[in-house]
Amino acid sequence: MPLGLAFVPFYVSMCVSCCVTLFVDMGQFGFTAPVFSLLLVSILVICIRFIDADPSGRGNERSTGALLGLQIGYWPTGIIGLMWPFIIAVLWLIQSARIWRYSYPPFRIGLWTGFGASTGLILGQIGVAVLETGFLITVVLFGILFPLLHWSLGRLPLDEEEYGLDYFSFMIHMFVASE
Repeated sequence: MPLGLAFVPFYVSMCVSCCVTLFVDMGQFGFTAPVFSLLLVSILVICIRFIDADPSGRGNERSTGALLGLQIGYWPTGIIGLMWPFIIAVLWLIQSARIWRYSYPPFRIGLWTGFGASTGLILGQIGVAVLETGFLITVVLFGILFPLLHWSLGRLPLDEEEYGLDYFSFMIHMFVASE
């Protein structure tokens, strides 16, 4: 699974949401913390095509898909309530398990990253509302430890990586090597 595509949009939007909710006084801007967080992440999503250049030249499609996914994943929460972020999070997790196996168009990959970012925004605001600064500390520790332990989430250790997830092939190789 591409760690950057699955983890970074979710994590960055959660950090932005936590920091804005905890540290920014929203009275001077005229926005609420959730809307200001969404505005900041939307600007980051638009700028991502300049940071991560797409070799096929279709970065605009990916950026547009991410912006649309972010908006679709976030705004209906005001109408439907917390059931909508749950639905978006489930869709994002299902796609996270499958998207790296297939070749999808850039717009669909952008839509998936936008859903991940909107999930992070809402989860960050819920976490800060419940745990305050403790949640931000947890998020930072998660950001440090998750990439270090990535191999335990489906990848094998490097010495066993060449056999992939095919346990039968690995056992046959070990049997032949022992003879």
